[in-house]
Amino acid sequence: MRHLMLILTLLSFTAFAKNRLPTTQRVYQSIDFSDDLNLSNMVKAIDRQLVSFNSQSNLNKQFKLGTLTYKRKRLKDSLILFKALVNETKTCLLTDTEKNCYSALSQKMNDQFRVYRPMPKKNEPGYATGETLFTAYYSPDLHGSKTKTEIFKHAIYKMPKSAELRSLTREQIDFENKLSGKNLEIFYVKESLYDIWLLHVEGGGRIQVKNEDGTIEYFYLSYAGANGQKFKMLYHYMNAHGMLEEGKTSIAHQREYLENNPEDQKDVMSSCPSYIFFKVTTDEPLGVNNIPLTENRSLATDYRRYKEYGILNFIMGNLPHRVESTDEVILKPFSRFMINQDTGGAIRGNARSDLYFGFGKKAEFTANHLKNLGKQYFLIKK
Repeated sequence: MRHLMLILTLLSFTAFAKNRLPTTQRVYQSIDFSDDLNLSNMVKAIDRQLVSFNSQSNLNKQFKLGTLTYKRKRLKDSLILFKALVNETKTCLLTDTEKNCYSALSQKMNDQFRVYRPMPKKNEPGYATGETLFTAYYSPDLHGSKTKTEIFKHAIYKMPKSAELRSLTREQIDFENKLSGKNLEIFYVKESLYDIWLLHVEGGGRIQVKNEDGTIEYFYLSYAGANGQKFKMLYHYMNAHGMLEEGKTSIAHQREYLENNPEDQKDVMSSCPSYIFFKVTTDEPLGVNNIPLTENRSLATDYRRYKEYGILNFIMGNLPHRVESTDEVILKPFSRFMINQDTGGAIRGNARSDLYFGFGKKAEFTANHLKNLGKQYFLIKK
């Protein structure tokens, strides 16, 4: 699965970097633009990005794609144009075939947009084919309470104001209770410490709370900060200590071991000293510039390479699907439009993207199984 840690505080360093995108190359051949989701949620993602652009005062800031220099305002104008084409296509789909509607969309996209592709470097998986490595992430669902009980006993913490408390390790927080009783608990959840670690990996999630009157409320959790400690994947420690069989390092295998060997939980969990703090938001977990992520439409790129957000993307690849009768995982082709609205410490490379799939078991399955090469294009209005 994709291992995402939102490290938004590091974005402040980008002001000192040269204001240009990494190596990209203009694509001159026509692209067959189609969308396997019939453009659902696309307008929502666009509108969320436009709100961000409308709040920015530096839309004249320049950046490069290929050999050309653009102003940031061109990214905004590209989304406005694309939104109009999306609405035209959705109207077309009400009365005409997908083939005809997407044929018309493709023609307009090729006529009205310049197309670029990220160029993978020699050390990147897609270097030989010129493709992008895709992984995926999601927002875990947890069950919570505003008060601590025998069932709801593990806390989700907000960001401490004290620098000393902010720097505590996972071991100190989870097993020595150094934050307990300091009025930093947002919720208590019934899920395990391992599930909370997965929440940290994904950078955001959703809490379901059952009120005393039986009603259900949902609260979104978004990244608020980190303790500054090094992030390490648990399977490295588990492999080194013979806890996992060779080739069996999946989330399911890790969870099974921890459930069957609770005496090892402290050592395993403490091998990742990094700890994430959260805040409650009214929308889905937030990406860069506090933009709510949109399931199936937002993606994350390497903040070390890409300093601009809100770039319209078109991606083509293969998605994992489970065959119910055999539990086999197969790959099926997909293509869709997305917007880069997020980043992550584990996302490294020119041709490297992490796709956000939202909530639920299907999103979790995709996040745990997607890791393959595909085509990625950046689109900007001519």
